[in-house]
Amino acid sequence: MECEWKPDQQGLQQILQLLKESQSPDTSMQRSVQQRLEQLNQYPDFNNYLIFVLTKLRTEDEPTRSLSGLILKNNVKAHYQNFPNGVADFIKSECLQNIGDSSPLIRATAGLSAVANV
Repeated sequence: MECEWKPDQQGLQQILQLLKESQSPDTSMQRSVQQRLEQLNQYPDFNNYLIFVLTKLRTEDEPTRSLSGLILKNNVKAHYQNFPNGVADFIKSECLQNIGDSSPLIRATAGLSAVANV
C-alpha cells in the first residue's frame, strides 16, 4: 500500500457510522458493532480506513478519531501476520507523520498505534 491510498467514500462513511454507533451506551448496539468490525478485518484495506480516520479526518470529533486508532492498535496486535504487503509500513508511516497532531488525545493514540506496529 502506498501513501497515495484513498478511501472509497461509501466505505469510509460506513466505517464512520460504525465508529459513532460503537460509542452508544446501548450494549446490544455495541455488540452488533463489534461483530461488524470483526467482519471488516477480512478486508485487506480495512486498517487503511482506520489510519485514515485517525490521521486525515481532522473534521471528525476526537473520540471518533481516537477510537479508530485504538481499534487499529488492537488489529495490529491481533492480525499483524495477516496484513497484506505494505499495510504495516503504511500504518507506521502515517502514525509517525501524525505524532505531532495538535490534539493530545490523537498524538497519544497515534503513538500507541505506531508502537504496536513495531
